[in-house]
Amino acid sequence: MPEAWRSIVAAALDAREAHVPFERAVADLAPELRGRRPEGLPHSAWELVEHVRLAQADLIAYLEDPGYAAPAWPDDYWPAAPGPASEAAWEEAVAAVGAGRARLKALLLDLPDPTATIPGGGAHTYLRTVLVALDHEAYHVGQIVLVRRLFGAWAG
Repeated sequence: MPEAWRSIVAAALDAREAHVPFERAVADLAPELRGRRPEGLPHSAWELVEHVRLAQADLIAYLEDPGYAAPAWPDDYWPAAPGPASEAAWEEAVAAVGAGRARLKALLLDLPDPTATIPGGGAHTYLRTVLVALDHEAYHVGQIVLVRRLFGAWAG
C-alpha cells in the first residue's frame, strides 16, 4: 500500500469534514435523554454509543487476536438496557470509542502491509476491517444526531 493511501485512510479516522464527529454527536447530551428512544426508532443514544463501542472493540480484537472468536450476534453487540447504568458508564463508553479509534489508526500506521489478509480472517484484510470500523461509526453517528434532533437536543 503506498504511504499516501495509508495516510489518507489514517486521516479519515480523524476526519471532520464529511460528517459530524462522534465526540460532537455525543457532547452535552442531557443525561435524561441518553436512554430515551424516540417514537418510531428502535434505539436510544446510549444504545447507539454502546453498540459502536462493542462493535469497534470486536473489530480490534479481530485484527489483533489470532485466537479471535466472534461474539454472539446480536446480543453481544448491543447493551441490555436502553440507558447507561451511570454517568460513569456513559463517559467510559464515549472515551472507549475515542481510544478505539486511536488504536485502529495506530494499527493501520504500524502494519507492514495493511492490504495483507488477517491470519484466521479468511479473505479479509486489515485495511478492509479498519474501513468497516470507520464506516460503522459514521453510520451510527448519523443515527445519534437523528435521535438528538427528534428530542430537540441538537443545535447543529
